[in-house]
Amino acid sequence: MKRAILNYKKGIMFILALITVGLTYQSCEEVDMTDRQTLKDLVIDYPCKEVCLVAGQHMQVGTVIVSQDGDDIHVTYNVTESGVYLTEIHLDIFADLDQFDAAKKLSGGGAIPGKFEFKKSWKASAMMTSYTVVVPKEYIDEIAPNADCFYIASHAALSNGETAWGGFCTETDKGVSLSDAMQFPGNNWGVYFEFCLDECLTTVDFTYAWEDLMKDGADGNDGDYNDLVIKSDVLRSQDMLVISIYASARGASYDHAFKIKIPKTGIVDALTGGINGHADIEEDGDYYIITVFASTKAVLPAENEAPYPFVANTLPTDTDCEPHANAIIIILTDENFDFDPDFPYEPFITVHPGTTNAYDLNIWELQANLADGSTWIDEEGKEHPNGIIIPYNWQWPYEKTYIGEAYAGFTSITDGWNPNWADNLTDATKVFDLICE
Repeated sequence: MKRAILNYKKGIMFILALITVGLTYQSCEEVDMTDRQTLKDLVIDYPCKEVCLVAGQHMQVGTVIVSQDGDDIHVTYNVTESGVYLTEIHLDIFADLDQFDAAKKLSGGGAIPGKFEFKKSWKASAMMTSYTVVVPKEYIDEIAPNADCFYIASHAALSNGETAWGGFCTETDKGVSLSDAMQFPGNNWGVYFEFCLDECLTTVDFTYAWEDLMKDGADGNDGDYNDLVIKSDVLRSQDMLVISIYASARGASYDHAFKIKIPKTGIVDALTGGINGHADIEEDGDYYIITVFASTKAVLPAENEAPYPFVANTLPTDTDCEPHANAIIIILTDENFDFDPDFPYEPFITVHPGTTNAYDLNIWELQANLADGSTWIDEEGKEHPNGIIIPYNWQWPYEKTYIGEAYAGFTSITDGWNPNWADNLTDATKVFDLICE
């Protein structure tokens, strides 16, 4: 049996237009950066790994973020300490310390940043707070051929006269500690960190699935929970929340809009560039409502395949994962943003969007205490949720196949909800069984 696996990479590039936060992105080419650049299009790599940028051994001044663009690796320095800027950066990769030493990049004093492969300098007046080093595939293959993991040395000189290194740090009463970081041998306090290529592979954090009718009884929902299937990955960095969305199936004749609801507190300039990648955004009391897909019929068009020509990716005769749709929502945040990895946002759908018949359907387990119509009653009088959440990548039932035929542990709300029902696929012939990547 083939498992349905979503394996899209975190190397997706996303352009955020007209951001005035003063961040700039440049490659390693020699470019005159004496003037601070603002109102630039900002290119952000979907981050794979983030470590601390620490000055003076105990002061965290920012972060070092590793991402991937194709087979190249991008390493981004971000300085977040007010009034502190980059004046030099030095960066290199190595397979092991013996290799680094043989290349004469180590001495009795420790690592020698001036001999690192990638370097760049600026005047303090440039007020450079962010810079990305592109490590090309050719150099990676030269230094660590066929290796899945290697080490990154990231050094910076700062406008306040301090030097800084990128590495793992922990909070202490005196600032931060680098005791968990990998230390270079020698007298200085330089550190480095390990990076593995598989850190740039996305695993699905959540799958959401809906029955989209508000009808009860025999003429109501068929219980296949494939009217809309959405997969999501969530990544939290120091000042950013990145939500990737993968619309994978639509087994409905109705149209939907897929939306997410997120608290306002801690989101920076949401209506003027702080939330990017959305179709629409509106305020709802203490929340923002972000429309990710305004029409699921548009992004998951009908495949015109008998006997249910209106569906997409819900029939046994399907031989691929087309159509599908991707979206990335990038949300800029500050220290007031309250992030719960088990409940990062509230997803919901609007059925019949843009019409007078429109209604919203939430995920029942996230909105279980709300009498909002997000449940339905079957012909035996038992109550079921309209929207369900599965905390991983999930295989949905084929069209018109009741979910309990594939997952015997699925129970109605009336019978006592079993939150672990999805852990036991009891009939693999009843579910959409393709590898989607």
